[in-house]
Amino acid sequence: MTNPHDAPAIPPGTGPTGVPDPDEHVIWYKRTWVIVTAAIAVVIGASVLIDLPRPVSNAEDIASQTASLKAINTDVAPCGYAITETFLIHHDQVSGTLTPAERQAATKMLTDDQTACSFTNGSIFDLTNNIQVQDTAAGKYVDRMLSVTTTWVTSDALAAVEDIQALYLHPGNQAKERDLVAQEKLLAYDRAQARLDIQQAGALLHTHLPDPNLPALPTQSS
Repeated sequence: MTNPHDAPAIPPGTGPTGVPDPDEHVIWYKRTWVIVTAAIAVVIGASVLIDLPRPVSNAEDIASQTASLKAINTDVAPCGYAITETFLIHHDQVSGTLTPAERQAATKMLTDDQTACSFTNGSIFDLTNNIQVQDTAAGKYVDRMLSVTTTWVTSDALAAVEDIQALYLHPGNQAKERDLVAQEKLLAYDRAQARLDIQQAGALLHTHLPDPNLPALPTQSS
């Protein structure tokens, strides 16, 4: 007869059947929840590292701001040409030097000039929606220049064209003449501000950046 005291003892950590519990010998760092948590942490850490800003070299900044300015100047060019044409038509009308052929074409030309400086023009839409300036110290001046240029085009220039359109049909309209003088001053002021912004950006970058494509206009008051 077997002595009860001689029966083998059940090893600690086993179930009543002598089979180890499933989780008893699983090392903690191999458990599923630990592995999943660690994987999530790695993914989050990698995304944070990717999103961290890196220093921009002076050469990279110059290239980026120059590209933005070229895009701005390209978009502004149709309105710059249009407003120059509008003021020349007005000057020739006031001085009495418009030829019969020019008078015949002037109405349509002024309408086209108005469109060139309005939001219905594709270039102006691109100017106000699709240009992203790199956010650096110099880029802040370029971005402000973009804002001022947008005002120059869609507010100052457009209002001046509309005044000249009205004066072409109704010469001597004093209200339109006064407003045109006010728009001339705004055009000159905003042009000077845009040029100053680019000069300040260029000074920070120690380079000469492209000048704003905003023409000086042959106005009556200048």
